[in-house]
Amino acid sequence: MNELLIRIETLCLGVKPPILLGVGAAMAVVGLVLWLGGTRYSTIVIGLLGAAVGAFLGLATGQQLGINPLIGLGAGGLILGVASILLRNVLIIVLATIIFALLAAGGYAGVLLDRQSVEQAGSGDSQTVSEGQSSTDPSRSLLFQSFGQMNNESRQAYLKEISGAEEKFQDKLVAILKDTWNGLGPYKWYLLGAIVVGGVGGFLLIWFIKQVIVPLCYSVVGTATLLLGAQLLLLAVEFRAASSLPPQRWIMPTVFGAMSVVGWGSQLLAARKPRAKAPRKRDEEDDDE
Repeated sequence: MNELLIRIETLCLGVKPPILLGVGAAMAVVGLVLWLGGTRYSTIVIGLLGAAVGAFLGLATGQQLGINPLIGLGAGGLILGVASILLRNVLIIVLATIIFALLAAGGYAGVLLDRQSVEQAGSGDSQTVSEGQSSTDPSRSLLFQSFGQMNNESRQAYLKEISGAEEKFQDKLVAILKDTWNGLGPYKWYLLGAIVVGGVGGFLLIWFIKQVIVPLCYSVVGTATLLLGAQLLLLAVEFRAASSLPPQRWIMPTVFGAMSVVGWGSQLLAARKPRAKAPRKRDEEDDDE
């Protein structure tokens, strides 16, 4: 998980602080709501999610058809927002399946990348861009370049190299995603298997025990959004939290798991309806009546 966080940090270093501050604050607020109160505000969350996706699709479609962007934005957001609320139960099942699939993929990729980072550090084969070294033995060439084994300057130089010196954020994002995918090496098919297993597991769980799994999904998404938002906020004030993490790889997964359990438990407790008090037995009638 540390390796993934460092890659996210490196990707966002070129973003202006006001943008990091705004996006980070928004993510932190949304994450906090989903973490502790996602079940309570599920209809609003589903509606806003549908409206956001619809607005994006409407904007893209409007540009293709030559329609006013504001009209496409509003129409797409309104249509998908209303449809999301009407099809709320179906969307919850679909989203739960996607969340479990992404959770399985992210967990597997995080563990694998961290393990390769440790193995690379132990073998002494780590390469840095600043040194300009390359292996002469093809059998020992690295498919994976650990960001955790590089300093901040080397990470920036490596990112510039794999992105072709492009300055746009989306180009850097695509480049770092490709590099992460290539870093998985022969384990790519295992990652796809983890996605399938996670998705099927999520679908079966939500189908049979919906009342328990839905709060867990909200808590997991809220925890991830809250932690990423906090990371962006710290980057906005020029504090690199991921680079400052201790070498123990179990700390962040433990924090993520503990926060997810806390949010899950709080939502389950909040969702419990107070039990209706049993009607009191009527007193026996007085002998005089």
